[in-house]
Amino acid sequence: MGSLPKLKQIWKNCVNLQVAHPLGYFRPTTLHEVIGIVKDAEAKQYKVKAVGSGHSFSDIALTRDYLVDTHGLNTILPLNRLSLKPTTEKNSLFFTECGILIHELNAALDRENKALPNMGAYTGQTIIGAISTSTHGSGISLGPLASLVEAIIIVGERGEVFHIERTNGISAVPVWLGEVPVKLIQDDEVFLSSVVSIGCLGIVYAVVLNVCHSYLLKEVRTFSTWNKIKRELEKGDILKNNRHLEVLINAYDVRESKEHSCLVTARNICPPNVSTNWFRLHRAWLYTIIGWFIPDFVMDAVLRFFFNNFPKSTPAIVQISLKTLRDACYIDKSFKVLDLGKANNISAYSMEIAFPATTYLAAVEAVFAVVKKIAKDGEQYITSPFSLRFVKTSDHYLSMQYEDGTKGGFVCMIEFPILNGTIGGEEMLARIEEDMYKFGGIPHWGQLNHVGIGDETLEKLYPKFSTWMKIYREFCPNGTFQNDFTERCRIVS
Repeated sequence: MGSLPKLKQIWKNCVNLQVAHPLGYFRPTTLHEVIGIVKDAEAKQYKVKAVGSGHSFSDIALTRDYLVDTHGLNTILPLNRLSLKPTTEKNSLFFTECGILIHELNAALDRENKALPNMGAYTGQTIIGAISTSTHGSGISLGPLASLVEAIIIVGERGEVFHIERTNGISAVPVWLGEVPVKLIQDDEVFLSSVVSIGCLGIVYAVVLNVCHSYLLKEVRTFSTWNKIKRELEKGDILKNNRHLEVLINAYDVRESKEHSCLVTARNICPPNVSTNWFRLHRAWLYTIIGWFIPDFVMDAVLRFFFNNFPKSTPAIVQISLKTLRDACYIDKSFKVLDLGKANNISAYSMEIAFPATTYLAAVEAVFAVVKKIAKDGEQYITSPFSLRFVKTSDHYLSMQYEDGTKGGFVCMIEFPILNGTIGGEEMLARIEEDMYKFGGIPHWGQLNHVGIGDETLEKLYPKFSTWMKIYREFCPNGTFQNDFTERCRIVS
């Protein structure tokens, strides 16, 4: 088989919310080992599921059979393994195995004076874990990470290796992977089904990414109110005039003003010769100092104590957290500015939902009503600000950002984080999710969701789901990469 499994191994996601007891736990370091694992599983009639850093809060990665940890597949691959067409711009491409962490990828790119055009706020994920669930950053001109993919190498059923690109793809012949035979497929339907495929088409071995020259970003964070920022969002200029825009919102109105406070984050490219000092090279001083001197476990424990024992203090604590994040100017390399930093160390889980440009403002107002009722009736609260991020629509069939002609060119991703261990947190998110479908909401694959339960089927949420299923059944007639999550979603061969 090439890679021996660890037996009696327990796998947990990053916040211990999802737990698997697989029959075999594998950590391959070569393509040959991945192929061997798939062949062995099929010979013994077991399923296979690949996992990355466990930053998915849903049950998407769980399996009872063979679990494949991809962290050992973290090598930068030479571009000369690709036989590119003469018209392909080689300098903008980067070839890597699937299990490289995003912060490792950023460091490798930086050494070559390159960068990802966009990324999310967390860099501990594997690159393919982020891509295959359509994880994103923010900016109406910038799509999800899947939009950076030029080619994807997948180990499918029977251990077959596929090199998949768009119809007018970058390669003249299949990638060279030593003695391993590789089939090149250049077909839009197959490509748009395989990049965001939540692990269903096979184990991704490697990806070719479209990257850019290294650049600096300037971040400005200003305190505002929802009524004010809502008017600006309705006009639209604030979205067009900023490369990245994010809005953090206190779900609860505070004090006499009865206003929902907001923190508005705008990021824009700045010249490489811009003058900087200590203050410009660090985020807000209070936020930075807290990060230096208060250990993560202490912060978690203190917040959890107050949220569970004094729940009515939650709105005030959220308000304080928003104010500590205000910052007149922070300038650094793009990947440092886009990384949320210390806040990522808080043990939390979340739900995130994509909304069309035409409905997200109404959805925010509905969130206010839902959480107000729950707080009044049961003293359950969202334990952090919820966020709005704006993402260019995508043509990948299972992307939450898929453009079906009605989205308006971008979607608003609304994320609801909950401190781990908060009483009623998962139930709170379920109530919000249930109310959001009427606004055209589509939950993020990797965050808490109840997709497939009740009336919200994938056929209703994803216009190209039938096309995706056709490709899935062609590639995986035996259902080798299914699990309980996919069966719940009615993804069956």
